[in-house]
Amino acid sequence: LLFSLTLASGTAPAVAAVETHLLTLAGHASMVDVYAPAAPPRALAVIAHGFTRSRAQHVVLAERLAEAGFLVVVPDLPHSVRHEANADAIVVLVAVMVAERRLDTLPVVLIGTSAGGLAALLAADRVPRLALWIGLDPVDAFGQSRGVARGLRVPAVVLRAPNGACNVVGSARRIATWLPNRRIEQRIASASHCDFEDTTDWRCESICGPADATRQSLIVTETVKMALEAIPD
Repeated sequence: LLFSLTLASGTAPAVAAVETHLLTLAGHASMVDVYAPAAPPRALAVIAHGFTRSRAQHVVLAERLAEAGFLVVVPDLPHSVRHEANADAIVVLVAVMVAERRLDTLPVVLIGTSAGGLAALLAADRVPRLALWIGLDPVDAFGQSRGVARGLRVPAVVLRAPNGACNVVGSARRIATWLPNRRIEQRIASASHCDFEDTTDWRCESICGPADATRQSLIVTETVKMALEAIPD
């Protein structure tokens, strides 16, 4: 832990307070947004962004999860293509948050988009009290996660787009086939890879296709719903 910075934003939100921290995760400095619910949290949720993206891509999902009672952490992953190293960072991040916030009895949800879905899955077998993994059009081009996926002992959810270049021609479908029976796979009709970022931008859309606000909202809603079903009151 290097230091923490609390972002002052005038009037604090009624439901979730948002803080930004600079943390050392597996030897690399990373900015991390923390969304705290108004009441004691039901669980810890980590959201991992995709290739060359940032924590800015998941503001809406983080806010919605915090409103639903999760303590949500969204890091800037330290590596672009070293997915195992990003998994290491996620494992350290969970440990830091559990220690600092005294969350040692709470379940954990790992959520990842695109390559972040791969990193979160690679971290899954090293995260204590993991209750759910959610892949949002996750990408695993070389089968790195096959062993972890096949050994996953918690429920898993895969929300995916139709096959396309940006999801390595339906990589999420292959990941879903490796998962044990406790899984849900849902295809979002007509979705682009960018729809799985709730706060996307022109750079993603110019490469991976236009996003649609209705589809983005559906994906956020389904993600929160699955998290709540895995960890009810």
